Amino acid sequence: MNGSVKIIQRILFNRDAVLSMIVPALIYGLTYRYFGLIDAVLVSGFYAILVSFWLKSTKYIAFLFAVFGLIEIAIVWLIPSQWLLNTLFVKSLVGALQTALIFLIFALINKPIPKLFAEVASPSLKQWDFSQTKAYASIWQRLSYIWVIAYLAKALLLFALYPMNADSLVTFNLVSGWPMQIGLIVFSVPYVRRQFGKYAPA
Repeated sequence: MNGSVKIIQRILFNRDAVLSMIVPALIYGLTYRYFGLIDAVLVSGFYAILVSFWLKSTKYIAFLFAVFGLIEIAIVWLIPSQWLLNTLFVKSLVGALQTALIFLIFALINKPIPKLFAEVASPSLKQWDFSQTKAYASIWQRLSYIWVIAYLAKALLLFALYPMNADSLVTFNLVSGWPMQIGLIVFSVPYVRRQFGKYAPA
């Protein structure tokens, strides 16, 4: 149990995790509270582009951060203000579906996103002989499919809650943002350790 807690701490408090999960949620929530929805989306978009230059160890994910940032900025600049709330709702819905699709694609090309973050937090995983086996890859792929299901469930819940006002949408995005990611990580670490115990050589 203590081993799992230490691994979770390493994953959550490494630079990439802080920059990609915790800081964006704080920026989005605080900017919305003090300046409004449009500024929150704009600032979040610019942040996503900037942070992509620092996430070198997870370069594929960093690229997606930049793309999503550009999309958010384009939405604010191009969409009339009276349409903005519905547009952001659709973006949140599509974003959850996109995330599920991205996790699925990365799993299918043998680059599961949970594995990328785990190997950033614990570089010794790459040096482990077991990491070169099909069983190792399969464990991470199965975990990715669980994350896919979680994000599909998020999309379905969001769809079920339509219509939403601005406060409800922001709250939903915050709660289903880093808290959901942390919950998935807390689930994932003991899950992976159990799977390693089953398949890895003693």
